[in-house]
Amino acid sequence: AINNFFCSLITSSSGVLVYIAIWFIMFLQVTILNIPAYVILSASVSIGINTLSIAYILVVISAYMTGCILAYWLGRKFGTKAIKWCAGSEEDYDKWSNVINNKGKWFYLITVLLPMFPDDILCLVAGSIRFNFKFYVIANLIGRTIGLLTMLLAMKLLGIGGGGFPFMIIVWVVALIGEFIGYILIKRRA
Repeated sequence: AINNFFCSLITSSSGVLVYIAIWFIMFLQVTILNIPAYVILSASVSIGINTLSIAYILVVISAYMTGCILAYWLGRKFGTKAIKWCAGSEEDYDKWSNVINNKGKWFYLITVLLPMFPDDILCLVAGSIRFNFKFYVIANLIGRTIGLLTMLLAMKLLGIGGGGFPFMIIVWVVALIGEFIGYILIKRRA
């Protein structure tokens, strides 16, 4: 009964409720939920939302950014405890904090641009190591906007309505190629 209530709320004729639901899901995706963003974007398409509309893009970006700022604050306030709660291990925290400290700001920007990196966990790590907040906000705004638009355009161009398995494979292959190129650029710079 509760599940039916939420399904009817999300798919109701009131566009405002749909956008509120999407905002909260995307916000939670960055801070608490471990759901890839493309799953939520694909679900949006499958329930008939025009994901290339300015309203949808603004809702998603504002949710992303609010979630990123909260994650940064959680990382700053709770440090390794927040990472352990989200990622499950202190080794992950040590690994990613060392990588960000050693590779620097531009590595962080690349991790936000590419979907294969654990960018949501890195938001917590960035807060805990007191990463430059201004650069952090700008990197997330640029990286997540480019990532979102790329994913939405790819879904549209490929004619993939609900995403699904073929879309996931395409996204993973493109991401792997992008990460390989990013890795080479970082290695050359180091």
